[in-house]
Amino acid sequence: MSATTTAPLAAMYQDVILAHYRAPHNKRAVEGPSGVGARRNPLCGDEVRVEVRVEDGVVRDVAFGGRCCSIAQASASMLTDAVRGGTREEVEARWQEVDALLHGRDPGVPDGALGDRAALRGVAAFAARVPCALLPWQALRDALVAAESR
Repeated sequence: MSATTTAPLAAMYQDVILAHYRAPHNKRAVEGPSGVGARRNPLCGDEVRVEVRVEDGVVRDVAFGGRCCSIAQASASMLTDAVRGGTREEVEARWQEVDALLHGRDPGVPDGALGDRAALRGVAAFAARVPCALLPWQALRDALVAAESR
């Protein structure tokens, strides 16, 4: 990718992240959650809590709360959009895609299939921010484990 195409793409990624930060989707509590996961990054103070309601093996509702930076909040907002209605296997696939994006690897799906999560590709250039973006996804995994153990 040339420098002339990289700058507009980076600006677009930044705009998507800022939009999710300023108006996060599903920043609320889940009514009757079947699993809750909470993670904290002691290096920066981010705290995120992800709640899920899983019924018949499908994530019927997912939401998040907490105090976190713009990257973590945007990632959590995108997470809720990406996993609602998914099975455990589909949620794990979304996790793998995000992990690949954040570590500069090919996620195995075109950006169009990633939706807003494609913007997380821009975070990979800032190693110190990668843990921020991963934090809600780690809390999601914890919430799913809690739901499965009920």
